[in-house]
Amino acid sequence: MKLPSISGKQFWIGAVILHLLGFLQAWHTGSIYLVDSIDYLSQATNIKLHASLYAAPWDAPIKPDYYSFRPPVYGFLIYVVKLLVQTDYAILLLQMGISLSTLFGVLLVLNKLNLNAGVSRFLLLLLLVLYPSQIIHCNFVMSDILFQSLLFWAFYFTWQLWQEPNYKNSVYAVVFFAIAMLTKPVAFLLGISIALILVGVFLRKKALRFLLPFLLLPLIYHGYSSYNQRITGYYHYSSVTPIFVLKYMAKYTNGQLFGEAYADSVQDVLMAKINAQEVYKNRYELMNASGKEIIAQHPYFFAWFNIKAWFAFMLDPGRFEWVHFLNMSEGNYLGLYHVIHTQGLIHGLGSFVANAPLALLVILLVCLLFNTLAAFAFLRALFQKELSGAFRICLFLFVAYIIASTGVLGLSRYRVAVAPLLWLSLVWFILSHPWFRKYAPTK
Repeated sequence: MKLPSISGKQFWIGAVILHLLGFLQAWHTGSIYLVDSIDYLSQATNIKLHASLYAAPWDAPIKPDYYSFRPPVYGFLIYVVKLLVQTDYAILLLQMGISLSTLFGVLLVLNKLNLNAGVSRFLLLLLLVLYPSQIIHCNFVMSDILFQSLLFWAFYFTWQLWQEPNYKNSVYAVVFFAIAMLTKPVAFLLGISIALILVGVFLRKKALRFLLPFLLLPLIYHGYSSYNQRITGYYHYSSVTPIFVLKYMAKYTNGQLFGEAYADSVQDVLMAKINAQEVYKNRYELMNASGKEIIAQHPYFFAWFNIKAWFAFMLDPGRFEWVHFLNMSEGNYLGLYHVIHTQGLIHGLGSFVANAPLALLVILLVCLLFNTLAAFAFLRALFQKELSGAFRICLFLFVAYIIASTGVLGLSRYRVAVAPLLWLSLVWFILSHPWFRKYAPTK
């Protein structure tokens, strides 16, 4: 028995069909918006009408944080699309194309790893079926698929730069890091951190000149922070930082320790003080300090909470995205991660299973099993000596950064950013396993 092998033409036909099926589902239900979608759509409208990056409805009550809440790339992309066609479904078609370009990159890396091309294509197509989050997120008006592609190509050219230092690889890596920084604030430290690591590597190679393009990244940080200072009066990169610290990390910590009602009451008191600040600098700093103060009161629990969230990040089967993609009513079956923390392991698990539709439970179980295998394969890949040290270090840095930066949330949605790197790990794990090597030898 041999592992199935498919041609490039068969792969692309299959990949396009899967993406189109997802698009047709989205077209049928109209369920293409998540909570954050209004931010991006509002920003696109405000770019057009007011030349502003404000990411909330212009004629609604002012939200001070939203002047610097969303970096400009995705909102500007929507603006450009809507110059050509008004329907939001055009955004989904564009995201389908971006997703397919990422798949092209994954196949390119698998080829560079000298894996059997035909079998690799079959496995990658199978992964698209077993990891439906990719197709689902192509069909939300959200920046996740764009961000994923930017991170993947930044990874690819960083790996190439490490192996083959030259200006071309350096410039391409920096370009993708830069656009990623201006798509999601979470990316702004990743490129700078990797540049610092490469300084140590390139010192021995006497190739530091190839890191000169990376100077663009702190310049972008300074430029965008200066722009936000001009708009808000305070030098900062993104208002996401204090919001995340207070409304997620601190609030969820309080919620796990003392219950949701207590956490909400603390938030209400703090936000009343924060909203009373007339100067944005005071608002930002008070929000950030208030969140850090709560976290500092429970450092060991907060650390443990983060560790649990890291596991959830890798394993979450994506109930939230499935519910919205299928346009289902959430009813009383909230997320498993949420109910376990609020109701306890046994009661929470029992409540989730009892209330969730059977078909959804089956889908989530399959996704959970796949995610578990992918997580295991990722860990194995980090210690595979057959893979170059540069590849394994880049793999670790990109995935670990996204895991750590998303903190206590532990959501499937954030795993989309590094899903292609997990696919690489899984395909390598399968084709490097002794049993499979008999049926799918390397080139």
